[in-house]
Amino acid sequence: MNTDIRNANREAWNAGRYEVWVRAMGEPAAEAARITADPRHVLRRLLAHLGDVGGRRICSVQGSHGKIAVALALLGAEATIIDFAEENRRYALALAQAAGVGIRYEIADVMEAGALGLPTFDTLVLELGVLHYHQDLAAFFRVMAGLCSPGGRLVLNEFHPIERKLFHDFGDAPRDYFNTDLVIGDVPNPESGGARLGTCVYRFWTLGEVVTALLAAGFQLTALEEHPDWTNPAIPGAYTLVAVRS
Repeated sequence: MNTDIRNANREAWNAGRYEVWVRAMGEPAAEAARITADPRHVLRRLLAHLGDVGGRRICSVQGSHGKIAVALALLGAEATIIDFAEENRRYALALAQAAGVGIRYEIADVMEAGALGLPTFDTLVLELGVLHYHQDLAAFFRVMAGLCSPGGRLVLNEFHPIERKLFHDFGDAPRDYFNTDLVIGDVPNPESGGARLGTCVYRFWTLGEVVTALLAAGFQLTALEEHPDWTNPAIPGAYTLVAVRS
């Protein structure tokens, strides 16, 4: 990724993000109580493809506020997050402490994860809003292959490109499924009616581009499921892709 773009995205994601999570989800103790009460609900989009996570080394790639990692840890996984936003780390570690579990949180651009010296993982989990921050998808999945143990699994639950490219408003981005231009759009704000938090640079990928880059990196595709959009069930809103590292 272009260094200027990466730094701009990191700055946007650190702009008061801890307070945003508090306003959207509550103080870490309150959110931890909800996760502890039903960790499987937090993982509802993923568990069918994860199986028993007890004792497994799982990396939540760009794991943000840590809800996925904390839920995994509550079910017995050894959970690690790689994410470049210190504000996310602050909330996630407070969340884990309140939930009574330990997680590892590495502050890093995931594209530089190889320099962290981490042991490889049994499973990589990527959920909702990961791929569009990367401008070189082939390089991204090569990094994922380096993080994943041979025979390990990658589970990606992501926004569907039809919803992102044709139905979602991102500034002046054209409603063109095959558009390859970079797009300037608002940083996600989970607060209902919340203020703008700045902008990020995005690259939206077609489903064909995703699968092709994944296969080229040495993964074997085992499942690809498409899910209805939450507000318009006549179109696909998300998809789940499962692959095994060769």
